[in-house]
Amino acid sequence: MNPSLHNINLSAHQHFLHPNHMPWHAVRAEEELDFLSQQVCGRKDEQLRATAYLYKELAQLAEIEFHVASVMVRVIAESQMRGKGELWEGSDLVHALGCFASEEVQHANTFYRYVRTLTGCDYKLENNYFQERITLFQGEHSPLVKLAALCATAYVGESVITVFETRMRNMDPEMKSPFTRLLHLHGLDEARHIRTDHFVIDHVLPSLTPMERRQMEELINATEELNTTLALTSAAQLKRQFGVDFQTQNRSAEVQLAITLAFRRAILAGDSFRKVDDFLDSDTRALLKDFSQSERVHFH
Repeated sequence: MNPSLHNINLSAHQHFLHPNHMPWHAVRAEEELDFLSQQVCGRKDEQLRATAYLYKELAQLAEIEFHVASVMVRVIAESQMRGKGELWEGSDLVHALGCFASEEVQHANTFYRYVRTLTGCDYKLENNYFQERITLFQGEHSPLVKLAALCATAYVGESVITVFETRMRNMDPEMKSPFTRLLHLHGLDEARHIRTDHFVIDHVLPSLTPMERRQMEELINATEELNTTLALTSAAQLKRQFGVDFQTQNRSAEVQLAITLAFRRAILAGDSFRKVDDFLDSDTRALLKDFSQSERVHFH
């Protein structure tokens, strides 16, 4: 047994909330829309801008989570044939990745239900680049190379949304807002996913050969490029459909862009993959402190 892996999901059945725990009836209440406008844009008269922004970001995140889940399942399946070495002994790594993948599907389901309930719209992305992103991981690279590359790219977004969860928990400590509840529900699982990412940094990366690290870097760069394309095209589509530029006059969008770029610099360094809190610069820590009341991103 690998204790560090085993312990990640030891209490997953207790620290977990099904989407049915969400107060769906309250998602579109006028008080909630005012709260979202205030938290996203800093004013109570920007309901459309705030809800369009949330639709774009959470729908895009749902697509990325579907991708993560699909690649995780592929890694698990390939490990049965090609998973050799100490890391694959026993069931701990497969179990951790299985939990990760199943929770990502549930997150995507929950986010899509939330944005469609919030806005009363059922917009489908015209191109989610799913096939292109999946194709990147269909090559002959080892399961551990694919796992490391996948976790590296997912870790950036996971770290960004963790900042927003911290912010909302501090702004709404009693979790009266359905949006705060949504991020809390997501964060219960995300804390375990972060611990799995950190396991990959500590134990999987050191096991890779120089050639495998280069392969990992190529997968990371290609995935990041496609994720950026997804972000740009989904933003353009949803601006047309909502009829509002939700990225201007929007404090949350400004901070999100700044910390996403800073986190990429901290996390993705050539053929490496690093823990974000170990490599943040002082300006980014000050921004985090101002926005979320915490200079740290993760606490485990």
